[in-house]
Amino acid sequence: MRVIIYIITKSEVGGAQTWVRDQTKLFQEDFRQVIITNSKGWLSENNFSDNIYYVKEIESKFSIIAFLKILKILVKEKADTVVSSSANAGLYARLCKAFYKHNSIYVSHGWSCIYNGGKLKKVFIKIEKILSYLTNTVLCVSEKDADNAVNVININLDKIKVVRNSVFPQKVRNIKDIGNLNILSVGRLAHPKRFDLLIDAVNEINGVTLTVVGDGPDRSKYQDTTNIKFLGEIKSFSNFHDYDLFSLISDSEGLPMSALEAASAGLPLLLSDVGGCCELIDENGFITLNNKDEIIQHIEEIKSNYTKFSDNALSIKDRFNLNIQKKAYYNLYFNTNQSKTVVIN
Repeated sequence: MRVIIYIITKSEVGGAQTWVRDQTKLFQEDFRQVIITNSKGWLSENNFSDNIYYVKEIESKFSIIAFLKILKILVKEKADTVVSSSANAGLYARLCKAFYKHNSIYVSHGWSCIYNGGKLKKVFIKIEKILSYLTNTVLCVSEKDADNAVNVININLDKIKVVRNSVFPQKVRNIKDIGNLNILSVGRLAHPKRFDLLIDAVNEINGVTLTVVGDGPDRSKYQDTTNIKFLGEIKSFSNFHDYDLFSLISDSEGLPMSALEAASAGLPLLLSDVGGCCELIDENGFITLNNKDEIIQHIEEIKSNYTKFSDNALSIKDRFNLNIQKKAYYNLYFNTNQSKTVVIN
């Protein structure tokens, strides 16, 4: 039986972890699937894999112990394909390529070397370029990620494939007339998310409420008010259909899974103009600069013309169905019917 191993640095709830979870569900009947991550957590409790290995040292920027443990697992499992998500996982997985022959795929969920590199940005970009030589395929989750891979990191175009992030169909929002506009935002309360901007905007608009699902180090900065509620972390949250608008304000993203889930439920979207977010907007909402006044303007326009935005959102919800992408992923994992062109839903 063919064997695929997913390597991801942390098991905590997040977009990349949701992507791995959904892959294991999509292919649970097709081949053996194994996960390597740091410790028990959200992903270890929410997946459809055949086995999970824990390598605590994978959290380190580089650990020879982590490298040897991961290499040993790849050999033991006789891995055909290794799919790595996140920078640390990508480093270890691709170094293993030099010692164990396999199909090496690195998934870019937004290039952290570009957006979060800080003063060492040029160094991290150079490292990513070097690691691409040990990679069969760089899988980009959006066209924006692919553009950055080629034009900023200078990765060979032949290695780039785009399969846009998608999700399993969500329960669809009940169509109804709205009085108050109920906004939902889902994400970790930490950099690069900008809940501060969204909260400040909502506080200046009448007839609007905001519900935040998520937890993190910035939680202590915020308090519940009459129009803003914090529900904390909800594992496998799926109640998108209970809200009128989904908003994600952030300084960097790939193609956010929470926004895809909201779009699949037929919600209008208000997203920051970062990463591939613009690829989710087609008259079903707005892309916004991270500016309070502009966010207010967009919320007010959606509220005033809600039927139009809701109808448009419902009309395109099926674009984000992961089941449609199954063949594209299978071909990628096992080098079947590959072409040099990108694959986009």
